[in-house]
Amino acid sequence: MSTTLLAAEQELSKQIGDYWASTTTGAGTTTTLVDSALMAKPNDWVTDEAYVMLEEEPTSAASIYDERKVSSLDNSTGTLTTLAFAEAPGTGIDYSLHRLFEASEKRRALVAAARRVFPSCFEEVWDESLVLGNWLKDGSFEIWTSSSALTHWTTTTSTIAQTSASPYYKHGKYSCKISTAAGKIAQGITNFDDLKYLAGKTVTFSVQGWCDTASCLRIQIYDGTTTTTSDYHAGNSAWTENNDPMEIQVKIADNPSETTFRLLHDVAAGTSYVEDARVISDYRGRTYIGQLGLAQNRPHQIYIEPSDYSQEEDWIRVRGYKIDDSGYLYIPTIYSSDYRLRIRGVGYLDFLASGVSSTAWTATIAIDLPQLDILIAQAALYLYTELALPNYETGTRAGYQQMIAFWKQELAERKAKFGMVSPGATVQWSNS
Repeated sequence: MSTTLLAAEQELSKQIGDYWASTTTGAGTTTTLVDSALMAKPNDWVTDEAYVMLEEEPTSAASIYDERKVSSLDNSTGTLTTLAFAEAPGTGIDYSLHRLFEASEKRRALVAAARRVFPSCFEEVWDESLVLGNWLKDGSFEIWTSSSALTHWTTTTSTIAQTSASPYYKHGKYSCKISTAAGKIAQGITNFDDLKYLAGKTVTFSVQGWCDTASCLRIQIYDGTTTTTSDYHAGNSAWTENNDPMEIQVKIADNPSETTFRLLHDVAAGTSYVEDARVISDYRGRTYIGQLGLAQNRPHQIYIEPSDYSQEEDWIRVRGYKIDDSGYLYIPTIYSSDYRLRIRGVGYLDFLASGVSSTAWTATIAIDLPQLDILIAQAALYLYTELALPNYETGTRAGYQQMIAFWKQELAERKAKFGMVSPGATVQWSNS
């Protein structure tokens, strides 16, 4: 369920009565656009503030989404005269014409509206990537700087890739593919400072792994003095069993020069996938939830699985947890470590591209109709209150005020009709 920024802009244009989209029928020049459909329009149909935007890329240049002011229409030929495009639009190019507000102004309104519709509209958070007591930051390989770079792990020599294709992941949304060259990925104190607290502790390091080559994939712990390495994955093009991951256990030195957990890929020609890396100790660390996108880092519900990779049993509701100002979650020790958490809540909406806030026309927002109608009403209200009214011309103020009143009423009605229902909040029992 998602909508692109361009599709949202088109819907906004339709609902405020400022929609014209067509396809060029003539070659034009860098300063003209030709469309025979415009011959049916009077020349003064083009307003003083009209803008045209190309919605398809011409053959030889990346001028898609070029937006240019229109100076005039010649309806005898269907020719718009504009400020110069990066290149001549050419024939068969989709475009849109905006006569009330520029396309970029509508984009600005939609981006602002995405934040303002909360809590009537929100992004639902349902996350199962975290494991209670796991000392690794992003042991599920969910957080990527790009599709080829993990944020909290260091890659050496090998090539890694974010993977979401079945059956090459087991936990959360992604796994990490390792290939191309012999090397490793690792997490140490420089990646996550909390690992320093494992000094003198006995830890169990485990990873779910898939590999197509024998003597290729294994795991390792290094404390600056001692190196402990696991057996190799069988190399049988299969995942390790849920209850039998690749695993090693070691006592970290009392004063280690480093504490590093490594995933080794020893054969360049091999392909490995790794998932669900865990470092568990009898000393429980804190769990960071600031990356989940929860509004104010406050979940509505937290559950814990009753057994590894439970599919049929009901998960257990967690109570008595606390969250600090930095987004770290603390769960009472009555709940056992080494089990996955299910965290549910709501987050603020935004237009995203590759998981990052974006104003690209291809960016998407995690709602669709009918909730999209709430976003549209909020954006329309923004256009008339924050763009149109402050710059009104003589005689137009009353019209703008009527539109503001109309869209305020529309927004209220749409929120009442289509507003989303949040997950039920957990009651935190207390003896006080």
